[in-house]
Amino acid sequence: MLDRRSLRADLSFDEAGGDSLRLLRFIFDLERHCRIGLPLAPFSTEQRPSEMARALDRCLHGMADDTDETAPILFLLPAIGGDDPRLVQLRALCRPALRPELVKLGDWPELLEPGFDIPKLAARLAGRIAARAPTGPLLLAGWSYGGFLAVTVAAALRQAGREVAFVGILDTTASPTSLIDLAPQRRPTRMENLRQVPAWIRKGQLKARLADFIVTRVVKRPRQVRLMVRLRRIWLPFGFGFHLNWSMGLRLRRDMLAEWRRRKEPPPPVPVSAIVMFRAAETVPDVPDERGWGAAYPGLRVVPVTGGHTTMLEPPHLETLCERLTEAALHAVQAASRAVENVR
Repeated sequence: MLDRRSLRADLSFDEAGGDSLRLLRFIFDLERHCRIGLPLAPFSTEQRPSEMARALDRCLHGMADDTDETAPILFLLPAIGGDDPRLVQLRALCRPALRPELVKLGDWPELLEPGFDIPKLAARLAGRIAARAPTGPLLLAGWSYGGFLAVTVAAALRQAGREVAFVGILDTTASPTSLIDLAPQRRPTRMENLRQVPAWIRKGQLKARLADFIVTRVVKRPRQVRLMVRLRRIWLPFGFGFHLNWSMGLRLRRDMLAEWRRRKEPPPPVPVSAIVMFRAAETVPDVPDERGWGAAYPGLRVVPVTGGHTTMLEPPHLETLCERLTEAALHAVQAASRAVENVR
């Protein structure tokens, strides 16, 4: 994780060259290897490897029995930047009633394939989901951009003949009818960025900000993008390669979404009874409760939750969101089971 061949000294994570973002990567990898959702609280950058090992052991001892292999899988699509520590907590809190599994958006070089767009991305993700759960009704949910993508993936699954019992939209800020962000953000000026440099250094964010500057302001031509593809295979010191790849993936996914919006394609057809919008109470002024999705899906059900677009995934609001998300998903599973029994 720290781009070193060995780490013999029992140094703390930050003393060995780690930062908060790389700590998140570390926890995500632990999740994948242990096949269990992990809380963030037991881990910190001040811990030594031996202390992290004990923290992981406590988590596994306290959470392993909560894993129910018979629980329905909830496929969770992240925001446009990929996995997030808030989603790690959400996955942990939704167990054991559900088995939330993150659907990774894929590595960014595949976005450079000729003609690759949102429908092709949705079809590729639908294939991964169908392979993971080859039978039975499917449950999908997504936060922010992931909510918009969950509906598109659900349509691809339906087109492939799979039943989608539930689609949960966790407060996406994009409307499928206007295809315009409901909460656009202004890009800071160069002078505003310069004033923030001391704060970035103090918070350990300088590498991430520098990578974002390179990707958004410097890499403009196809030749430069091809150079980025080569650079991603090269080890870069101080973990800069991770930040560079993260920023490049974010930029390309944003560009792909903007292109799809310019085409003004109609929203994909999905059974309206399966779609639930979990709307944050702290919303943007003059924005409808259903975030603009009501025109495309008149039967959309809106479930209010506390917090804002981001804070809804943070305590104490996260507990309420997980409770209502789990209740809606399990209700959809029961409805699908009753439908199958009636057909028989």
